[in-house]
Parts: sequence; structure tokens; C-alpha cells
Amino acid sequence: MITYEWRPRLEGDELDEVIELVTTAAEYDDEAGFSHIDPALVREVGDGTRTVAHLPIKARRDLSPLEDVPMVIVAYLHLTVDADGLGTVSCVVHPDYRSRGITTLLVEEMGLDTAGPDGWDHTGATALRCWAYSTHPASGRLTRRFGVPAVSRQWTLVRHLTGPFALPLDKPVVPAGVTLTEPRELTADDPVLADVLESAELAPRHRDRITDELRLGGRLIADARNADGDVLGFVWFSIDHRRHLDLRSAPVHALVLSAAARGEGVGTALLLGALWHQIDADVQLSTLRIDPEDTGAVRMCRLLGYEQEDVHSCYQVGESASPPPAFR
Repeated sequence: MITYEWRPRLEGDELDEVIELVTTAAEYDDEAGFSHIDPALVREVGDGTRTVAHLPIKARRDLSPLEDVPMVIVAYLHLTVDADGLGTVSCVVHPDYRSRGITTLLVEEMGLDTAGPDGWDHTGATALRCWAYSTHPASGRLTRRFGVPAVSRQWTLVRHLTGPFALPLDKPVVPAGVTLTEPRELTADDPVLADVLESAELAPRHRDRITDELRLGGRLIADARNADGDVLGFVWFSIDHRRHLDLRSAPVHALVLSAAARGEGVGTALLLGALWHQIDADVQLSTLRIDPEDTGAVRMCRLLGYEQEDVHSCYQVGESASPPPAFR
């Protein structure tokens, strides 16, 4: 029913077909927030420090049983394997071929054995991880069927800023001796970033995510400082409109405090400041994702009127000393 073969790189018509597939799937899944694959990943190749492997999955058009019907790419799997053998998997099925058993059949045929001398399916991966974005029922069914556990979770929270579901929003109350800066364009070399991240005592997976994403720049950042000018924390957010549930939405990407500034109201003031800037930019819905094990962050967000919308799960096969990554 399906055929597949690992490629170190994709080229020609196969490359074009996979890019079209991941683009179509991303547009189809955009509002639901399900997993997607950036077209840039489809062009990746290994760089000597990690292995990159591409798996186009083909079947006859419309899953026809007739041998004269042409083969088309119905799904795509992207795999990176680091120097320690940890494989990161992303997989997407074309919308026209979902709920037809493609991924289940792939797992049944390939298996999930990572203990062999060459790792999973001879790729060198001795452990596999994959994020399932949002509460997609297919990921739940698949992981339950094959006994794949979740090793980390993230929540997406939403806060209505206008409309009938919007609760009143307080103005920021800044602790004595603390000032908030006006938002500025984020740049990778912003002087406050390294200092706050160094003193924040974040879990490695969260620090890695923020560090990776900060290099993209192009968003707004505001920080809090004490009377001596020391930076106590920053909030990183956007006022660019996205469509979410037919509303104009914008995310708060991160709120990071130095360990010494926690519990003093600095984080609440920074987050409220970001929300008011989003209101001024005509944003109707603010989104934020957090680690549900961070009880302080969960409590603060609940008090500010955030509601849980989605759960994202990181599933793992095999053993790895590396801690679970933060959701990207």
C-alpha cells in the first residue's frame, strides 16, 4: 500500500512535491494549531555534527489498488539525529490522505525498535522524540496503540482582550524602585538578554528554546530594572496580527525573570504591560504557552484571566540522557 526510502537530501520533482505537501498541510492545519513542518527543513542536509534524513512516503493516487495508477507522495517524515543518537521526528500526512491509516501502517512496517546496533531503521537513532501539537485525536490513538509515553507537556493559554469574553484588565502595578522600559524592537545582541538568561535559573530545555528563538528578532521586548539599573526580567511579545478562532491574535513569546526578582510582582507587571500594548494594537486575543509544572506561572496566568486552550505532548521511544525539549 505504501513505499518509502530514506534520503540524505531531497532533489528535483521529489523535493518540489514534498514542499507542496508540507505547505498545503500547514495551511490546512493553521487555525487548529496542529503539527507542521517548515519547508526549510525539507531542504536540510547533515552538517557533520548531526544526521538529517528524509522519508517521503508514497502510495498510489487515491490509494487505488490498480497498478497502472501513478505513485504520489502522501506523507513525509523528517528526522535529525544528534551526536548522542537522539532522533527528533516530525511527520505530516497530506490532508487528502488522513484518517486512512497511513501513519499506522508506516509504524507497523518500520517498527519502533531503537536498540539495534544501527539504531532505529539503520538511521543511528537510539532514541526518538516527537512533539504532537494541540489535542489531535490521531496522535493520542497512535501513541496509545504502540505504547509510546509522553515525557513532557506544554499548555497554550489564551486571554481575551476585547469582546464579550474579555475580563477587566488591571493596569500594571510596578513594585517600588522598579521601572519598566518602553517596548523596543528585539535584536539578537540586545544587552539585557544574556544577563537575564544567565540569572534566571531556567530549565535547560526552556533556556535553549528561548535562546534559539531570540536570534530571529523582529518582535518587541520590554524589561524591568531596579534603581541601580540592573535588569530584573523581560517580556518578549508581538503585536502583529494573526488569525485565531476568527479573531486578531498575537502571542507573548516569553516572560523571563532573574531568580532574585521572582515573587515580587515584577513578572505580573511586565505581562500586564505587554497585554496593554497588544490592546493598543487592536489585538483581540493574546496567546501564551507555559510549562504546566511551573506552578508559579500557572497561578499568575490564572489570576490574569488566561484560560487553557491546548495541550502539546512530547512523546519518546528509547532512552536518552538529554532532558525533554521545550515545545517549539
